[in-house]
Amino acid sequence: MRELPWLGRLVASRYRLIARLGEDNIAELYLARHVLIDRLGAIKVLRPEMGRDRALRKLFLREAKAVNRINHPNIVEISDYGETEETAYLVMEYVPGEPLTRLLAQGPVGWERASRIGLQIALALSRAHEMGVIHRDIKPTNVLVIQQRGGADIVKLTDFGVAKLLDSHTVVTKTTGLVPTQLTPGYIAPEMRLVGTLDARSDIFSLGVLVYEAACGALPFPADAPASALPRLTPLGQLIPSAPPQLDLLLARLLAADPDDRPRDAFEVVAMFRAVLGDSLEPPPEVEPPTERVVRKHRPSRGPKLLTMPFDRIAPLCERAFDAVSVAARGSMDPVDEDNIAKAAQLCTMLQRLHEIVTTDAKALAALEERARAIRSEFGARLDELGRDRSRAMGWATSVAERTEFVRAQRLSGAHPVNAMDALLWEEATLEHEEEVSIDRADELGQEFAELSARLDLANEAIERDKSTLEAQLEGHAAALRALAGEAWMLLETVAEPLGVTLAPESL
Repeated sequence: MRELPWLGRLVASRYRLIARLGEDNIAELYLARHVLIDRLGAIKVLRPEMGRDRALRKLFLREAKAVNRINHPNIVEISDYGETEETAYLVMEYVPGEPLTRLLAQGPVGWERASRIGLQIALALSRAHEMGVIHRDIKPTNVLVIQQRGGADIVKLTDFGVAKLLDSHTVVTKTTGLVPTQLTPGYIAPEMRLVGTLDARSDIFSLGVLVYEAACGALPFPADAPASALPRLTPLGQLIPSAPPQLDLLLARLLAADPDDRPRDAFEVVAMFRAVLGDSLEPPPEVEPPTERVVRKHRPSRGPKLLTMPFDRIAPLCERAFDAVSVAARGSMDPVDEDNIAKAAQLCTMLQRLHEIVTTDAKALAALEERARAIRSEFGARLDELGRDRSRAMGWATSVAERTEFVRAQRLSGAHPVNAMDALLWEEATLEHEEEVSIDRADELGQEFAELSARLDLANEAIERDKSTLEAQLEGHAAALRALAGEAWMLLETVAEPLGVTLAPESL
């Protein structure tokens, strides 16, 4: 069995890694518990040999910062990131779902469910692309599906930026040598395979592959098909008779070999999926928090140790230990035990005060995180609105330009009488003006988007500064709490042992 170097360790003084969840080419993913506020999360840690590569660390964290500012309900949230002496890490929300690959292993999910999944991924991409982030590795492994009560799915896109990182960086270390990086065959857009360039429309192609596969259980093109000559796409309607023709039209555009033949952006893809789903479309439900059953599943089987348990349990535990020892020692204490009990009583009083301080710190940190989510959600909603409006303006400008070219060709053909030429000339001038207006409007919306995005960046920077201050304050007070608790516990054990009193945390 391969060694798991991070399992059980404490990363950044606050994340205890308690179970391994998965891995990719450069990092390992663990379930982690924030030891200060007793909250589950998923933490991705660079492998030891990768963590020594400073350039890789820099790219890893740069991608984290890019994803952190997106903040979309269909994208796994990154709540923290940083470096230690040994590695770099990302802390993400813990999603109580399963990869789409696991669902597909049981068989295709059908055209309607696949379309709902595709819609939510398109919503995530519309925000990400507008924020300047391209995923580059859309595939079932990177899609988490949370099945809610009632059968509705919540979809979360994960591993943003990792594919870009892997594609743009070749790792050279003393221990690994040269490691060429690759994306997943079958999902890569043909332009990426041909010339190595890609843009947001490459993500759109990969989304088409994923939806097609989820619906019928097969890739639309063989994984080894030549990128320069993709075979003819088999319409989904031939494989699933109940699939609507609109879905085949949508998939044909998503999977076009030429990027110019695909939808111009993810906003257009969202609109197309909504048209396919029609009346069956329902608003996505809120993600339910992990249940206590899920939490217990990953807990160690043995009781937690005093100095590693969540801070909010320490002072009450010491109080119970003090009460147990005091009751057992009544009438039988020598002067030394009496002195130790008195000192322990003073320490327990101080512990209670520190407990209140640390609790206040934790509440302030939680309130800041909630405020950050609200701010990012508010900004995000407005950014989505601007992005949609800009997409529509650009789409209309494109349509008007095509009509202008048609009218101009008619006018220059000489096939119309003189009186019709004046009408064509007038229509051409009107269309040119309308195209200019649409482009100007799109530019205005783009400028407004850029300004709002810059304001969001400033807000994020302020939030991160406040968060760092609060976390440092919380860690300092929690460290003092644990130190006092350790001192009190040793005094109580000194008195308890001769009396036969057991002070195991799990028994109190």
